[in-house]
This record gives sequence, structure tokens and C-alpha cells, in this order.
Amino acid sequence: MPLEVMLDLETMSTSSSAAIVSIGAVKFDPHGKIGDLGDPANAEYKPFYCTVELTSCIDAGLHVSGSTIEWWLKQENDARAALNNEPRYAIEKALGEFWIWFGGESMPTWGNGADFDCVILHNAYDKLHGVAPFKFYHHRCFRTMKSLFPDVPYVKPSLAHHALSDAEAQAIHLQKLFNFVNQKG
Repeated sequence: MPLEVMLDLETMSTSSSAAIVSIGAVKFDPHGKIGDLGDPANAEYKPFYCTVELTSCIDAGLHVSGSTIEWWLKQENDARAALNNEPRYAIEKALGEFWIWFGGESMPTWGNGADFDCVILHNAYDKLHGVAPFKFYHHRCFRTMKSLFPDVPYVKPSLAHHALSDAEAQAIHLQKLFNFVNQKG
């Protein structure tokens, strides 16, 4: 079964060079059993989550937006508190850890927006780490898929604006979308 990745970032800007404050991702089979994100004991399926030191992103020249900071100040306390989870990694270390988790081979990588998660992470790799673990032609847009099938009920994350919670909910929703398409097929 070929695996794919659902990626979610929390950032301090909506720019393509945004400062990243957390990275969440899961490997999953989009055509698999709905809600099955694999066996967490199996390293192949183990989810990825890390928080990133904002200062390291600023020092690396990544973009911060005042309007995004204001937006974050209006979010739930639990979502904002998650950005301070320990350990927080410097952006270079976070990118290295994600590379290791991703593995040595590019695979389809979904983000919530054609120009957001995948592009921002790809740009951070280009700037700081050399090459991203996934190729540009493997970028996939969850938002587009979701909009094509509005009758499929949205899967809410357990905590909105938490990178891993969002990635898990989006992966489950995508499984529901593929299941819906296959039933109609």
C-alpha cells in the first residue's frame, strides 16, 4: 500500500517564506480504512510533531506578519499554548528531524492550500537545508479536494490550529473524500 503524507504547519505569516512555529504530519493510506492512520508503534506510521523556536526563524530571515500575530492572539488558549511545547527546536533542527521522519523517498504530500503548507516548507528547505524531502510534483492540495465534494461532512480536529491535530483530521477527511468518490464511481 503506497503511503502519502498529510502536512500541516502553524506559521506567523501567510507569506510563502513564513516563519514556521510548528510542524505536524502523518503518513497514511488515503484509500485505506477511514480513520486508520496506521499503527503508531510502527515507525512507518508514527506521526511527526514539533514546535519551532520563532527566534530561529526570524534569525534565518523567514517572514513574520503583524496581522498573523494578531490573529494568533484571538485563538483558543490551548492552541496558543501548544506553540510553547517543549522541546522547541531551532528551524534548522526541525527541518532535519522532519527529513529523517519523512524518509529517503519523495511521496505525495498534502497541505491545506495549493500555496500554503507544502510551499512554505519547501521554501524553508530551499533557504536553510538544501533540498526538501518531497518533490514539487508531489504537492497535493487538500483544500481543493475538500471544495470539490462539499457534501462530505468536515472532520473537525480535536484542537483547531494545532499542527498534528489538524493533519490527523485532514487525513481522515481525505480518506472520507476518496471513499465517497469510489462509492460514486
